[in-house]
Amino acid sequence: MITTMFCFYFQHKRLNEFGIAIFLFVMLSAPQSGRTSDSSGLTQNNKYEMEEVVVTATRAETRKSEIAANVTVVSQKEIEKLPASNAAEVLQYIPGVYVEFNGGLGSDAAGVRIQGSETRHVTIFQDGVPLNQLANPQTDLSYIPVDAIDRIEIYKGAASSAWGSSLGGVVNIITKEPVREKPVSVDAQASYGEFKTLKSRGTFTGTEGRFGYLVSVTHDESDGFIDHTEYDQNSVYAKVNVDLGETSRFNFAYFYDRGNNADPILNFPDFWDDNDRRRSYQRLLFETSPADDLLLTIEARHHQVDNFIEDVYVDRREIFNDYKDEIWGGSARINWNFADKNTLNIGFDGDWGEYDWANYTKTYETGNWAVYGNDTLTLGNLSVNAGARYDDNKDFGSEISPSGGIVYRFSGTDALIRAQIARGFSAPPAAWVHDPQYGNPDLDPEIAVNYQLGGQIRLFKFLNIELNLFQANVKDLIMFDYDTLKYKNIEEVTRKGIEGTITTSFDFGLTLSFSGSYVDVRNDETDQVIEDIPRTIYNTSVLYTYKATTHSVLGRYIDHNSTYPETQDKVFIFDYLLKVKLPLPKRYGKTSLFGAVYNLFDSTYLYRDVWPKPDRWVEGGLRFEF
Repeated sequence: MITTMFCFYFQHKRLNEFGIAIFLFVMLSAPQSGRTSDSSGLTQNNKYEMEEVVVTATRAETRKSEIAANVTVVSQKEIEKLPASNAAEVLQYIPGVYVEFNGGLGSDAAGVRIQGSETRHVTIFQDGVPLNQLANPQTDLSYIPVDAIDRIEIYKGAASSAWGSSLGGVVNIITKEPVREKPVSVDAQASYGEFKTLKSRGTFTGTEGRFGYLVSVTHDESDGFIDHTEYDQNSVYAKVNVDLGETSRFNFAYFYDRGNNADPILNFPDFWDDNDRRRSYQRLLFETSPADDLLLTIEARHHQVDNFIEDVYVDRREIFNDYKDEIWGGSARINWNFADKNTLNIGFDGDWGEYDWANYTKTYETGNWAVYGNDTLTLGNLSVNAGARYDDNKDFGSEISPSGGIVYRFSGTDALIRAQIARGFSAPPAAWVHDPQYGNPDLDPEIAVNYQLGGQIRLFKFLNIELNLFQANVKDLIMFDYDTLKYKNIEEVTRKGIEGTITTSFDFGLTLSFSGSYVDVRNDETDQVIEDIPRTIYNTSVLYTYKATTHSVLGRYIDHNSTYPETQDKVFIFDYLLKVKLPLPKRYGKTSLFGAVYNLFDSTYLYRDVWPKPDRWVEGGLRFEF
């Protein structure tokens, strides 16, 4: 099995923070009295009842308590309690995750950092389709509405043994399946807010016999909070499921979004930018289970991006950016589950595409294929994870990415401890390879060995504590060399830090949560802290449900470690969401009112003056479910 392959590979690597690690182990090992909670995955005899299942860690459904990787899951129910309308707004509330918004409502949110990583080191997937652009490995998460999302899984740390190029982590967006309980189900809502902000969306889903369908449409528009910040966005998401007998199915997913938004470019007052973006993907999946312990999956996918930006002057327009890329790909996986103790997943990924940019003299082609295997072995209270992946890339050659980890669940208490070591890489951005002026065709992948050590414990039924230490030793970091005016692999850095969450849940409907993360990123040669990477982030929330009313107050605090003199941070920004269910007869469906206040206390917050933020603003609306 794969589990035995990695001791030698990591033998020369070790975690520097042995003292902290031992302290964490002792803290979590201490037995605690008290009954278990229904919301916990573990009972006193280590049986699993309604336990959370994740797929991002190993590319196969695995109980979260058996996963050594640091994975955070945001469920549909949790998303509905957030004042969020897109994936970027959801992720800003996750510990250890930083989302870079290039302005206020409707602005780009293409930069995601996990545990202090570079934004290009995080890979985004939706329905198994990689969304990162080829030339610039980022994607705008503000264009992904929450309406079709079932859950979001965030893999923190090197995820290359399962996903390939993902040195910093993976954000895996898993969409809803058609409702099976009824032939027709409708969910529609509309809201209106300041700055003439209008949001409308509707979802139609159901199953008739072996045929299931889901269609979700959204439209958002606003005049913006200052001149030249107006935007409009439209998206369509559809999924069709066809059951072939009891053990097989076809599943087709389609996503299309198009948006237009203005960018004021405050440091260049003579013009503003008019951005027009389109993105679509299609994914066809065939899944069959020829035996109870065997699952075979085959996928085909297509993804296309078109981004066009014009500089708008008083008397003319000039093209600033015209970028297109297109990818065709496919995957195949075999998953075996032996006696509910050993889960082995073996797979193949392949993606081939082309991209073109206005500054290029030709269209460039790229391609990557990979084989991987991930194994989870559970023996009583102990689970062992191991994985490896071989990637062969047209631009930079090949990479081998192993990972290994263990999880130990303590008997007699809801507590576990986990540890993982993983080697990860991120492919050099294609634009930095082929740029006609600054590109370097000899760029190598950026490499890191990532360590995760953490645990969680539930005390007194209502209190849950999670703590995680992390460190990444990054080599061949790509930086711009001002002497040669080229991108080069010239730096080695160490990223390390800690993140933790304390949550209390009471029977009378009140949930309190506080989380924090601290990241220290240093140049190994100079021992200098690398600036403009957020160093300290706090998140806090108060959720209270009483009868038909739900209140959500969420706050976030960011220390950007900024070099920009205009930065005004280190302050909590609070958002408030209120939902009220109307007392109507059930035959009319469910109707509710909702309202949100953003920047509740009208606090001043700014990272860069070219990314302005609105003051306090409000919106409210109506939701109907039938």
